[in-house]
Amino acid sequence: MRYFSYDDPVTYVVTVSEDDIRKEYYPWWYEKMCKKYGKEEVDKNWSFEDCLEDWITTNYARVVDE
Repeated sequence: MRYFSYDDPVTYVVTVSEDDIRKEYYPWWYEKMCKKYGKEEVDKNWSFEDCLEDWITTNYARVVDE
């Protein structure tokens, strides 16, 4: 399992697992993508890895050694 850390001004460093991101962020991301592109298009062209890349970019996160 992969872990990712990002800097937060309140708690300093936050570390979350890939499963945490899948559970907490992916449903929101998937819903927004479906609204923008349509469910069929999203199911055909995007995956959780794309979501994860977006999450990493948005949070300026870095991979933590397993």
